[in-house]
Amino acid sequence: MEPMGVTVKVMKSNHHVHLSEEMVKKLFGEKGITRRNFLLGDQGPYACEETLTVAGPKGSISNVRVLGPCRGYNQVELLTADTYKLGVKAPIRLSGNLEGATVLKLIGPCGEAELPCGIIAHRHIHLMKDFAEKHGFQNGEIVQVKIKGIRGGLMDNVSLHVCPGGTVMHVDIEEANAFGLRDGDNVEIIKA
Repeated sequence: MEPMGVTVKVMKSNHHVHLSEEMVKKLFGEKGITRRNFLLGDQGPYACEETLTVAGPKGSISNVRVLGPCRGYNQVELLTADTYKLGVKAPIRLSGNLEGATVLKLIGPCGEAELPCGIIAHRHIHLMKDFAEKHGFQNGEIVQVKIKGIRGGLMDNVSLHVCPGGTVMHVDIEEANAFGLRDGDNVEIIKA
């Protein structure tokens, strides 16, 4: 492993929901979803005003934020602690990979649905195409991330995702807290 001298900013992620247009109508009716704020800059993914309840065999979690825009699938990104509260086992997957996803009930103001949609998000870094090319990174590549600070260390098995929309590392709040990371902190990519 060699340090690259390439840094990216961190964005912590809490549990949240991605929905298809059809599911938005089922759960929220014709009103649909409303953008509250963009997650990065002034375009791309955004947090919605709307939340819903996610239920499992042992319990439920209220006020889980919906993210937009709509996707071609339905997915709940859980924290590890959520799986204990809900009484489920969720696989660690990249967003959009629902293989083996746990069955959850989504409860909105206008309806509910029970479907296999629950995962724990795999830690990953979004890279703009020009940034990836400049630094020799490939889509799907696995790297390490070096984190500075009193609780710093190396984070293994971080996936790179080359896409439009910004260069940022997404890590769930449990992992971020374990390393003492805050939104906007810089971390260094270490190539395998």
